[in-house]
Amino acid sequence: MKEKVVIGLSGGIDSTIAALILKNQGYEVIGLHFSFNEEKYADKIENISNQLKIPIITENISTDFEVVKNHFANEYLKGRTPSPCTFCNKVIKWQKLIDFADKNDCKFISSGHYIRKTNYQGIYHLQKGIDPVKDQSYFMWELASKTIKRMITPLGKYTKTQIRNIASDNGFDDLANGKESMGVCFLNNSDYRDFLRIYISEEIKSIKKGAIRDECGHVIGNHNGYIYYTIGQKRDLFLDTKREAYVTKIDPITNELTIGTKDSLHHYNILLKKIHLVNPHALAVNAKVLVNIRGLGLNPQEPAVVTNIDSNSILLKLESPAWAVAPGQPVVFYEKDILLGGGIAEGSW
Repeated sequence: MKEKVVIGLSGGIDSTIAALILKNQGYEVIGLHFSFNEEKYADKIENISNQLKIPIITENISTDFEVVKNHFANEYLKGRTPSPCTFCNKVIKWQKLIDFADKNDCKFISSGHYIRKTNYQGIYHLQKGIDPVKDQSYFMWELASKTIKRMITPLGKYTKTQIRNIASDNGFDDLANGKESMGVCFLNNSDYRDFLRIYISEEIKSIKKGAIRDECGHVIGNHNGYIYYTIGQKRDLFLDTKREAYVTKIDPITNELTIGTKDSLHHYNILLKKIHLVNPHALAVNAKVLVNIRGLGLNPQEPAVVTNIDSNSILLKLESPAWAVAPGQPVVFYEKDILLGGGIAEGSW
């Protein structure tokens, strides 16, 4: 009897070919397609189901997905920079797959992510995919070991080029030659500011133009409203004097921005909270890790040292400075290519 696996199937090349690989490996594959708002892929999903000869169940998650949109909008209202994809992986995507698997006697869950799974020190962890450009482990730093244990990761040992070739060889020419899907799914390739103007239109009405202060606290200009800015931004700053200016601080209470030079945003120390470790005992003071931050100027292969750790926070000291680390951003750490966990940046200096 074949073991059953449910795979999150978007209709794109990665999840489709992951399902094909699973089927060729002898699994009984069921596709689970998440739709929300206006479904645009119904015909494509039906064609993939027929071509792969697997059932694909469509689940409308519009109501559930509001928690992701709310989190995204609320973080910006607090002057922070969220990562909606990491949040969605924890609260929606993988939880939905587990719920479906439990109700339909599926032993395993899967996806089209470029990740691997490994047993590290007796506990299941995620491992970077071999394609350094496509590795998506960063976005899954909050997944628990019990979830990882049930995962099958068919794309982790492939490069994107290899997956395109497999698609072409198996009659999926439209997917093999298609454009890469990029960006946050619910933004539909638009600027996040446009989304916020519509999604929280009432809250935004009260956010007016505000003051810009320099490093000494002097008012030297104005801005369009704090919610439209992120740490490191240099556009849409209306200054009374010509100077180098990057946003270094956002104050949602006073609706004020502080600016500084580009160099002033290079920091060696990062305070993290909302910590998640796959193995709670994996880190200690003076432990060295490799960090991944979505910010310019940081080489993810440069190590950091844990200088303080408790149940609620971790303090990292970097060997090379990170640039423009924003409150709300995930900071993820590794032992070589094994994902240990991460936390949310709260401050840097």
